[in-house]
Amino acid sequence: MRESVNLEKALEILKKNMTSIIVWALAVGIIAALITFFLIPPRYQAQTQILVSESEETENMNDRDIETSLQLIGTYSDILQSPIVLENVISNLELDSSFSSLSEQVAVTNQEQSQVLSVTVTDESMEEAQRIVDEIVRVFQEQVTTIMNVDNVSILSPSNLEADTKPISPNPLINITVGIAVGLILGLVLAFSMDYFDKSVRDEEDVERYLDMPVVGSIARMDE
Repeated sequence: MRESVNLEKALEILKKNMTSIIVWALAVGIIAALITFFLIPPRYQAQTQILVSESEETENMNDRDIETSLQLIGTYSDILQSPIVLENVISNLELDSSFSSLSEQVAVTNQEQSQVLSVTVTDESMEEAQRIVDEIVRVFQEQVTTIMNVDNVSILSPSNLEADTKPISPNPLINITVGIAVGLILGLVLAFSMDYFDKSVRDEEDVERYLDMPVVGSIARMDE
């Protein structure tokens, strides 16, 4: 018959295995810290912003001009991440990357109803991330003039190495916290599993629990 573990029994198991549970939590937490600091390479981000507006020849902008610029945002976002831009970047910088791998490093975002596009590049080197994002914007400005026959893109906020040199990943605090939590769960699972499968008979209560037989007598232990 499968026994149900009541609260009193659970507390007894926790008390008996508290040391091993804590050891498991600390051990997995330390392993997570070692992996974070020594095995996972840090990744950095460099970002620049470009403004999509009417061409410089246009002196007075009206609502229609702004609406036209907003409609071009989606098109420009696609061009920024297209082979015609990224493959030129790979060639110009002599990167050891394919188009698909570089495109995974590039993210283009835009706030709703905004004429500003944010271009972000993630790389294991902060300097390389900045070099790539600057070249992407430069190539894009050249290509969009040819493709769209317009000159309405300007750099609003160039990338800056001094802005933020901290890696975006890995996050030591999160990784270690998750490691400790996983260690606690493993310790608890092992503690309750060992108790569940342990059918050793140690006292009268174990006889009644496992053999379902009444105890009619017992022999006291005698120390020599």
